[in-house]
Amino acid sequence: MAFMASGEQHGYSHDAEDTQPPRGGGRRARRRSSRRLSWVSLAFSLTLFAGVAAIALLDIGPFGDETVQTHPGITAYNAPSTPAIDALGERLTARPDIWTQIPDAEPLYRMRSLELVDLPASYEAREHGRGGRLDLLSFGDFASPGLHLHLVVYRMGEEAPPPSTLFVDLARRGAESGVGVISLGNTLTQDTKFGIAEVAGAELSFGGRERACQVYRLNVVDQTTLQLLGWTCDDEPVTAPEIACFIDHLTLTEVASDTALTRLFDSAAQRQLPECGAVPLPVGPEGI
Repeated sequence: MAFMASGEQHGYSHDAEDTQPPRGGGRRARRRSSRRLSWVSLAFSLTLFAGVAAIALLDIGPFGDETVQTHPGITAYNAPSTPAIDALGERLTARPDIWTQIPDAEPLYRMRSLELVDLPASYEAREHGRGGRLDLLSFGDFASPGLHLHLVVYRMGEEAPPPSTLFVDLARRGAESGVGVISLGNTLTQDTKFGIAEVAGAELSFGGRERACQVYRLNVVDQTTLQLLGWTCDDEPVTAPEIACFIDHLTLTEVASDTALTRLFDSAAQRQLPECGAVPLPVGPEGI
């Protein structure tokens, strides 16, 4: 016998519970439950779709398979080898591509001329990471009256620039010493013990002062690659033969150990001009 509770007091009976859905609040609860299930189903579907899409894009193998497959549209790029560039980088790292001053450099060259005996003298040497060397010999003062001579002996290395005009080389060497080139006259040639030199008149400036000078350049390719370039200024213009004698009086010191350089100067000594004097005197307390 079924037990029937009072419908007025409780609103339901145990027999009716199995056959009739609850009314009122029961329908609202069922609708809320359905909505929750719908959102859960949607979230699950989206998560599943995202996972499938990721697997398709990345072409990932099944779990446990350690082999990683790449996408067919993506190929690995192997850069070609560049041994020449690598070698250049190593060389520049080992030998900087700059000029540096040689501290307390012993003079490699000297000027043996009576005209320079009483003048203040200075010597400076610089070296390049790629083999070049600059020796700068200076006598007298550009800013003072009287004789002033400046000579740059350039032993070329791998850094040597391409051949250029006298004006370009003069401007380059002048800038290294703070000397500007205002004008350059016509060039003539003059024989020296090293060969033919270019000589020209020029207006130079230094420290706000301008002077009329003679400039000269001589490229020597016998035995070694050497360039002599400089300027000579005086109250009276210096002649081309006088410049040739200054160049002829350039000699090596005892510290010179380069065989090719020694052979070059020994060979040049046999061609020294007679009018320049056979036995010039050494100049300067430091032998330059």
